[in-house]
Amino acid sequence: MRFGPLIWALILAVSVGHAEENLFQPSVRSPRLGDVIYFLLPDRFEDGDPTNNTGQSPSSDPNENGFDPSNPNFFHGGNLKGITDKLDYIRDLGATSIWMTPIFRNKAVQRYGEKRVTGYHGYWILDFTNVDPHFGTKADFQRLISSGKNRGIGIIMDVVVNHTANVIQPKNGVHAYQYKFLKPYRDANGKPFDDRDFINREDFPKLDPDISFPIPPTFGNEGDRHIKVPDWLNDPTVYHNRGDASSSGESALYGNFAGLDDLFTEQLRVVRGIIDIYSNWIRDFDITGFRLDTVKNVNNEFWQSFVPAVRENAEKDGRKDFLVFGEVSDQDPAFISEFVHRAAMPSVLDFGFQRAALGFATGIDAPVKLADFYAKDGYYTTPSANAYGLVTFLGNHDLGRIGHFLSDDLGSVSPEELLARDVLAHALMLFMRGIPVIYYGDEQGFTGNGGDVAAREDMFASKVADYAAEIRIGGGDPSVAAFNEKHPLYRAIQDMIRVRKQNAALSQGIQTVRYADSKPGIFAVSRVDRDSRQELLVLFNNSGESKTALIKAHSSNGNWEQIYSSTSGDEIKFGQAASLSDRLAVTLPPTSCAVLRNLNPIEETHSMGELRLAANRTSEIDERWEINAEETADEIVSIAFGVRIKGETNYKFLGTADSPPYRIFPTWDEVPQGPDLEFEAVARDLSGRESTAEFAWHRAARGR
Repeated sequence: MRFGPLIWALILAVSVGHAEENLFQPSVRSPRLGDVIYFLLPDRFEDGDPTNNTGQSPSSDPNENGFDPSNPNFFHGGNLKGITDKLDYIRDLGATSIWMTPIFRNKAVQRYGEKRVTGYHGYWILDFTNVDPHFGTKADFQRLISSGKNRGIGIIMDVVVNHTANVIQPKNGVHAYQYKFLKPYRDANGKPFDDRDFINREDFPKLDPDISFPIPPTFGNEGDRHIKVPDWLNDPTVYHNRGDASSSGESALYGNFAGLDDLFTEQLRVVRGIIDIYSNWIRDFDITGFRLDTVKNVNNEFWQSFVPAVRENAEKDGRKDFLVFGEVSDQDPAFISEFVHRAAMPSVLDFGFQRAALGFATGIDAPVKLADFYAKDGYYTTPSANAYGLVTFLGNHDLGRIGHFLSDDLGSVSPEELLARDVLAHALMLFMRGIPVIYYGDEQGFTGNGGDVAAREDMFASKVADYAAEIRIGGGDPSVAAFNEKHPLYRAIQDMIRVRKQNAALSQGIQTVRYADSKPGIFAVSRVDRDSRQELLVLFNNSGESKTALIKAHSSNGNWEQIYSSTSGDEIKFGQAASLSDRLAVTLPPTSCAVLRNLNPIEETHSMGELRLAANRTSEIDERWEINAEETADEIVSIAFGVRIKGETNYKFLGTADSPPYRIFPTWDEVPQGPDLEFEAVARDLSGRESTAEFAWHRAARGR
């Protein structure tokens, strides 16, 4: 929302110099911003030990042991030893971390009617304390961690708290979801209660499996009564027991997905039990971080306890940079950011970026649409987090691969253009803000044929007919192992990661959109390292034709050098514009990316522009404030925001924005409650100069 002149007129003061009590704090940066994550499924990566392919099952029947490399829904033989064997391949690509799907012991084979599928993906957990025998042992896991550390590669575990394997069945045969307003929970004496009144409380009502639930739980097999580890997971009252979930609403929090037993995470005993499980993995293994599964399907109060606890335990063990990021499967930044503000998420997977990057890389969306996407980064700003720490990706094991999306959206284009647009998508991910994730096989041109199992091909020679028949971007033979370090996509990604690592501004630097065409064409971004004052220009052309643009940078025009090009270097042209001395004229060939670096630091400024501030409370994005500042000079500034109840001395710091539009969106609960509030913004430029603006807000005058 943009504030009109009447709102801006309510500014109380503008002054140059330091605020009476300096509110300013620099825009936060995650200590993991230099990371490049490589994401893989252990079962589909490399078979380093064929002796564990059947998971120690005494049966040779695939329907019992789960191993059938010709069936896409069964185990294929990849394991932890295989990953260890290929660490040099991952290191040579440039990755610094490996995120693996869950390695815990799974229910090997699950029946859905007449169909049988397996837990090769790791999300049907029976034993949270041990490694699945199809993948190896704890000793294999330790060896992987140690070998990775020797190569500068950390290990990120995939953490599941929403559910366990499907063991509990409905005693009354009902699978349809039962809503709480019709069938409330009852305590062991039959008295109705609302579980939300007792979240994380010691006095959570005692439950009886036959009385307390709308769908009384039982065990499908008598032998399953003690199959889960730890043993407290075998108590049927630690599950919601309300039936099958849909994609949204109450059932998304309380229902079973695909029959998986949905944990009652509102109970304090469940919270403590899960914290204990994963804290033990942190204690016993030198892991780098956690990826949190299905965040939006677990109540926020659980995460508010879990995330600080595991980070504290990691810090006690010397890992102050322990990475935690959550999966919130939605494309709307306003919605995804809710979990940063309300669920204690330090970072989340940026599903919005995935959609925006695809639209840009295909050339279907104009660059201005990508600029509009980045303009929403302020939704994520809090005192301790912001959009720079988001985890970005182009495809994954659920959605599908970037190669598939590009092929599907572009139709019958030449193999050369398909390759160029794949490179363009990766350039956007590796040169823009965020912590990038490369989905295994994308560097070998894997395409797949859709989401889920269709995007989970084998890196080794595949026996699955559909996998073996796929046509890979940039070439490649699915009948042989796909660890080709000369593949054009491998080499292109390797080159971009090298440039990213050599230039801190590409991972840590302030990001400012400088130019965006309204039709397919040029998108230009400035990345500035605050400490060195060095500026890089990242230039993209998503058009199928050569394009020229005049771009205003912060640095002087005569000192630019090219440090990266996705095409032959002589096709990129840049220099001072003939008609406008403060503009850089750039020409980019079709479907290309280039990075320019200024040899000199940005010149020191001698004055600042006027700073203006406004704040408004809105219910348009689920009870959030919009606090908006404008700095009239076209200089690099960071603006810190604070608020206090009128009459109080200290401002509460709300976060810092360091690129326009300068705005943040705290929740109503993050702002003090009072009829009269005073907001303050403190802007600081690269030279350390500051200006301050204040704004008064009165409840009676503004309604809610």
